[in-house]
Amino acid sequence: MYSVSDQGDSAVYRDRIEGVEISLARGRCLGMVSFEEPPALSRHEDFRAAFASPLGTPRLSELARGRKRAAIIVSDSTRGVPTSHVMPMILEELARAGMKREAVTVVIATGVHRGATEDEIREIVGERNLPGLTVINHNPYDPHLLVSLGTTARGTPVEVSKAVYEADLRIAVGKVEPHEFAGFSGGRKSVLPGIASERTIEINHSPEMLMSPSARPGQLEGNPIHLDMVEAARMLEIHFTVNLVLNQAGKTVGIFTGGLDEAHGGAVAFMRSFCQISLETRPDIIVTTPGKPLNINFYQSVKPLIALAPVMAPGGVLVLYCSCKDGLGSDDMLIPYEGARDAEEVIRRLKSGYRIQMDHALLLGKILLKGVRIVVATPSVDEGVLKKMFLDTAASPQQALEKALTMVPDPDPKVLFFPQPQRALSVLGQGAAR
Repeated sequence: MYSVSDQGDSAVYRDRIEGVEISLARGRCLGMVSFEEPPALSRHEDFRAAFASPLGTPRLSELARGRKRAAIIVSDSTRGVPTSHVMPMILEELARAGMKREAVTVVIATGVHRGATEDEIREIVGERNLPGLTVINHNPYDPHLLVSLGTTARGTPVEVSKAVYEADLRIAVGKVEPHEFAGFSGGRKSVLPGIASERTIEINHSPEMLMSPSARPGQLEGNPIHLDMVEAARMLEIHFTVNLVLNQAGKTVGIFTGGLDEAHGGAVAFMRSFCQISLETRPDIIVTTPGKPLNINFYQSVKPLIALAPVMAPGGVLVLYCSCKDGLGSDDMLIPYEGARDAEEVIRRLKSGYRIQMDHALLLGKILLKGVRIVVATPSVDEGVLKKMFLDTAASPQQALEKALTMVPDPDPKVLFFPQPQRALSVLGQGAAR
């Protein structure tokens, strides 16, 4: 999907997903970051084995015995989870326990994202799996479709989907990878934010939570956002989870089923075993892209910037390119930047007038406060909108890099290519300047 090769005196980077090619002087190229991933699971037996030996719970067919209704929480299309690959196993386990398909409701865990379209539902659930099932999009705004479970120790009111609550068997399917402020995705995130109310998500994703030093990629211990999510999921009670670990191409390399904590913990440990990247120097410039499915809009596409911020020095430049076919993806993301003089004013505004999809606006502001500059090349977001967010722009990825080369103080800047860095945990090696 991604490669860097020498062509004469030039280094040429290619991205087959976005159809992008970028070249620069070979002496300025530090190469491309990638990590060796486990082989993809290609046999149905590998998936079935995970269902036969779940972690921390009896197998799903035993849990389902005597239950009347099941709710299966699945991710929306922005997450790229191959739910359709595991849905047959889930339905087989339920059928083995005597549960008919008419008793099963699939809930698309949209959080506050838009609802899945009919085409997206067919892709998420799988055309062959749909007959007999009820499939609904979660609605975080209608109080009649929500139920209150109480309040977490951190003061978050837990309001969740009534359709899931009223089922007597609750199953969650998701993927596990580093997350920009929850440590890792998957597991408990199916509940919060997946099927929670707007108010619940807004408080869990509040500036106070996001500004915590522990709310960062790869950290679960002491992370207030993660701990709040876990508590909410326990209050609802999820009986069985399926956590998938994917490679860069979106193929499954690991599957962990069972209890909420046990299956998620197994997937996290597996992900940690291969995803850590150590950089021996702080690059002057990093060229990055989110890949699919995050390239759907700019709100999702900023995740690579958040992942790379810890290894950038003040004055460094991040070059981000992304197709963003759905445009900005969040009107709320722009609001705190409207008319602001600088990133400090943006952060002040966010602390006093916060709304849920301003979370990435805050994280973007934190990067800018650090003195890191950002050049964006995307065909689907208006240049004026990006400039309001204090971002530099370029008409193409090639022009974005050429612009970045003029922005750094080093007269001979070095460039690193790092696609999909949000899938890795990047740290500085012992020899790197702090």
